[in-house]
Amino acid sequence: MDSVLDDDDRRLIAALQVRPRASWTELGAVLGPSPLTLARRWARLSGSGVAWLTAAPNLQAGTAALGHGVALVEMRIPPGQVLPIAAELAKVPEIATIDVTAGSRELVLTVIAGDEDSLAQLLLERLHPVGTVMSVHSHPVTRTYVDGSGWRLPGLTEPERARLGTHHPTPSHRARVTPLMEDVARELARDGRVTAPQLAEVLGVRPRRARELIAEVVGTGRLRFRAELARRHSGYPMSAWYFLRTPASQRDKAAQRIATLSEARAVVAIIGRYDLAVDVWTRTLDDVQRLEATLEERMPGVEIADRAVVLRTVKLMGRLLDDTGAARGFVPLPSYLKGGPI
Repeated sequence: MDSVLDDDDRRLIAALQVRPRASWTELGAVLGPSPLTLARRWARLSGSGVAWLTAAPNLQAGTAALGHGVALVEMRIPPGQVLPIAAELAKVPEIATIDVTAGSRELVLTVIAGDEDSLAQLLLERLHPVGTVMSVHSHPVTRTYVDGSGWRLPGLTEPERARLGTHHPTPSHRARVTPLMEDVARELARDGRVTAPQLAEVLGVRPRRARELIAEVVGTGRLRFRAELARRHSGYPMSAWYFLRTPASQRDKAAQRIATLSEARAVVAIIGRYDLAVDVWTRTLDDVQRLEATLEERMPGVEIADRAVVLRTVKLMGRLLDDTGAARGFVPLPSYLKGGPI
């Protein structure tokens, strides 16, 4: 499929996945182009919605998924109503991601409600009145092994990645989350590269205080930055969900092995009729089947109980997407820092 991204675009996005808030000068020292050229390139990419930088709750620390009230929800929708209902669901802040799928369910939702009580309220009281939903299967997430923040676009050499370093602060368990910190987290989710002066104007504080607030929020380790791009332009235009059953004694080992696959965008342990759910991006539809065979061959005892090919992603971690996968709007989560790493 034709792509609007050239090699320099891909290298910039790949670099931002490694160091999302590095200065243009720091990035230029590794990538080559001048800071001004990189800034203009990112302005073009983000302005068109083809790429964006956001922040999301860090769900990869112990049982943080439980604290955040995370669940996968499968929905059956009558023919002709899938997109209208998906559009209504996209307005719900707690529904972070919506995939329209082919198979035995029409929608797969990723819910991040903020806490367990809010999750229960959403599932029991607020989902069913939305349109004509034939059935709902909810799977609370008990552990996240990998999510979209860990997926990497090819384009950088290993020495270049090493020069950029990594940016995963050690979680601070003592940090007391304030409403102002939540506001900062929300603005970082809206634009992961928001500057201190820009944030100061939004919050009504001095730039120095805004800079301190950014450092405080990032320093908690409760956020993960995600440099995203429209899937069709990533080189991996196909997406699918696998739903796995595993023996309890092998579950953790299997999940950790699957999480190392370059195609894996999400690997989560869930409660319900399946034990693990895996979201992958692949180059072709044949690769979806090839990867399925690879999983079964390498991990005896792991059963792929079902699978669903993603036809369209309507919403991705709060970003509203058009039919090309480009970002066209933003619905923030109710909380980004609540229920942080445990």
